[in-house]
Amino acid sequence: MPTIDVSEHLYRQLQSAADGDDLDAAMWKMVGRYQRGNTPGD
Repeated sequence: MPTIDVSEHLYRQLQSAADGDDLDAAMWKMVGRYQRGNTPGD
């Protein structure tokens, strides 16, 4: 799996959003929410 570099600030936001759960799962949830909110015609 590729890796990405993020700022310390963004990493802390991701950790907070994960709320102790799996960080990857939290990121996929965020991607899904972004896509639903930014898809024209929905």
